[in-house]
Amino acid sequence: MLRTLSLSSVLGAVFVVAPMAQSAPKVIGPTAVTPMVLAQDVNTCAPMTCSPGGIGPAFNPFTGAAAYDPTRGRGLWITDGLMLAKVDPRNGCTPLCPPMPFPNTSPNNPVTGMAYNEITNTLFVTDLSGVIRWYTVTGGCTLNIVGRCIATIPPGLRLTGCATDDLNGLIYYTATTATMSGGMIFCAPQTAPCAVSCTFTVNSCGGNPMGPLVGCAWDACQGGIWLTDGRMTTLRQLGPGCALGAELQCCINPTFEPYTGIDLLPSTEDSAGTNCQSGTCNICPTMEHGLVGDPTLGNPSFGLFLDDAPSGASAFLFLNVGPCSGPGVFAPPLCAPLLVPVVPPPGSAGPFFVPGAGCGDLFLPLSPFPSAPSLCGLTLSTQWVGFCPGGGTFASNCLSWTITSS
Repeated sequence: MLRTLSLSSVLGAVFVVAPMAQSAPKVIGPTAVTPMVLAQDVNTCAPMTCSPGGIGPAFNPFTGAAAYDPTRGRGLWITDGLMLAKVDPRNGCTPLCPPMPFPNTSPNNPVTGMAYNEITNTLFVTDLSGVIRWYTVTGGCTLNIVGRCIATIPPGLRLTGCATDDLNGLIYYTATTATMSGGMIFCAPQTAPCAVSCTFTVNSCGGNPMGPLVGCAWDACQGGIWLTDGRMTTLRQLGPGCALGAELQCCINPTFEPYTGIDLLPSTEDSAGTNCQSGTCNICPTMEHGLVGDPTLGNPSFGLFLDDAPSGASAFLFLNVGPCSGPGVFAPPLCAPLLVPVVPPPGSAGPFFVPGAGCGDLFLPLSPFPSAPSLCGLTLSTQWVGFCPGGGTFASNCLSWTITSS
């Protein structure tokens, strides 16, 4: 059984600079009419879209939501208020969980917000009847209700979205009316979601008045909250006690499709180089190094895999700060260059025995994964190499990946 690899020894030794993300995180969520999944780069606001199947237009102007799961599925939960599905937003909205009726939901209490805490495996939900529910997720697609409470919000306001600050155990939820500019945001502990500890209001984006808020997402890396009215999305710094700080971003939705809810999609890894096998190694043309889960703060399920490597080989993983870079360092007898930076010296783990007959798989959990926001934006690179009995070698592709929030 593979042991886990701690990043602390590597980061403690080489954390000198913090290269920026290979691809920036994105604000992401379903839209109201077509519908589609819309994602906007958090830095440039540039949009990209994909089309999910089985989810209809928003049931109500306030219904619809998104919640990203950075664990092994790396999928986006989406709902129109009554139906629920999970898709892969990085792969054209490929279905991960087929559309299904949202549990404990009817036209009398359609869903208006969702937020997933991967540390506790809890999906929080707000609905139009003013109730907050929370579920555990089993088997990747099954929700099991754990509890519910009635939100303590002023009369006349409707719950329209929620977000979780998982590192601090907090939940935020938005409430507004059909005619309000912006709305109120409430903060409570996740252990008692209806026990409000503080509130604040936001009603503008880039100096422009917002419509009623329909969704929110927590950004642990920025220490702030994203809020959207569907057309405009603002990022506001937030301190303890709901101390509202500066506006850090205002993105305009350039499509004719307003968001119905939002979350954050972590940055996406980049791959460099190709795999190779030489000498006595079994030929495994589909060998691939990839990520299990996303490298998000505190993610308990993040790890690295090597699929279809030559069975019987002794494999080693190399890891360093900085992205993969060519032409790399040729280190005979390896059959391909090492694309992980070699200055400062990389960390390594191994040897690991590749199981199976012909070609086999390895999985290396990176645990405990860091939860310090100071590491946000730090890009690392990883690459596997191996030695086969009788003198052969192999090398995998090199991955660049960046620590972000979700």
